[in-house]
Amino acid sequence: MTQTRHQYKQSLSSKIACFSALALCVSLSLPYANAEHYPDVPVPFKYGTGARIDNNIYVGLGSAGQSWYRLDTDKTRSGWQKIADFPGQPREQAVTVGLDGKLYVFGGVGKNTASDTQVRALNDVYQYDPATNQWQQLPTRAPRGLVGTVATAVEGSQAMLLGGVNKAIFDGYFADLAVAGSDETQKNAVINAYFNQSPADYFYNRDVLIYDPAKNQWKSGGQLPFLGTAGSAITGMNNNLILINGEIKPGLRTAAVWQGKTQDNKLEWQQRPDLIGAEKNTPQEGLAGAFAGISQNVVLVAGGANFPGAWKQFNAGELYAHKGLKKQWQQPIYALENNQWQKVGELPQPLGYGVAIQGDDELILVGGETTGGVATSAVTQMRWQGNQLHLE
Repeated sequence: MTQTRHQYKQSLSSKIACFSALALCVSLSLPYANAEHYPDVPVPFKYGTGARIDNNIYVGLGSAGQSWYRLDTDKTRSGWQKIADFPGQPREQAVTVGLDGKLYVFGGVGKNTASDTQVRALNDVYQYDPATNQWQQLPTRAPRGLVGTVATAVEGSQAMLLGGVNKAIFDGYFADLAVAGSDETQKNAVINAYFNQSPADYFYNRDVLIYDPAKNQWKSGGQLPFLGTAGSAITGMNNNLILINGEIKPGLRTAAVWQGKTQDNKLEWQQRPDLIGAEKNTPQEGLAGAFAGISQNVVLVAGGANFPGAWKQFNAGELYAHKGLKKQWQQPIYALENNQWQKVGELPQPLGYGVAIQGDDELILVGGETTGGVATSAVTQMRWQGNQLHLE
């Protein structure tokens, strides 16, 4: 049963704690009854990124362009404040991690320069220092392109990045489309060749990447024992990282859920139950761009998008699995409790591709897009309390 108050605004906490071995930074919440409402983001906001440092939430990029905003959760009535603009090129799907009081922004999809004629999988890294309100590009490049990647913090001082598209294949697709120009026959040939492949042939990233800002160096965190994904949801509980769904090729998602725990600087993985379908006895197509977090030791997953019917076509031998299908933004909310999934409610509207901020006992959904790709400025709080889902 779901209890909701559809207001799109709620508080977040003022302190931070981190998992000791594999840390998604989580905030210590103020008492729920005394919490203040969050204001909406100043602009419609989708495909952006963000993170939390101390009592401040930071979001930016995506449909906000080069703009970034900060919300002091101790002074929510002051609203979101604009901070220094991002100095690099505008981009979507970048990932951000808060480390040692600074923001680190990785990759995304965008142009290398303002004069570039096509988008690419980016692998650059930027740092933001709240103390000086200044950005700087760091002299490093990720060893992989970072589009559809997810990230978290390791012991609060290093960033771990997982998944994402293959840069050579991704960039090559847009280069070939550019060459095709207005020639519809050639363009369709490029599109069909790109989408008509098996999941493994997209070579999505299976390498776990670890970035150490103190040394400005990258190192290996091992390899995923399953196909790389793009657009997965990520959260963590009891020193475990939980990776939820994501696409395994363009247009085709997986319902798989994996749990990883650090062991000798590597991740040891085990599979958790697949995400269930929204309706009883119906299969789950899998989600990309969903929100995920923890409340009362329960994993919550909400929203996302997929192509209903893609698995049916794929299983019938159609490698271009989403051909002719319509993308659908999702509304259901699921909870994993006692190692079993259940549908526990619905969002006020279908939603995906926003920013998930994890609190100590709540999940904050910032922005995202709804049906038709329309961006929203809404901020929504979600928590599990008394064996029920509560939305604010």
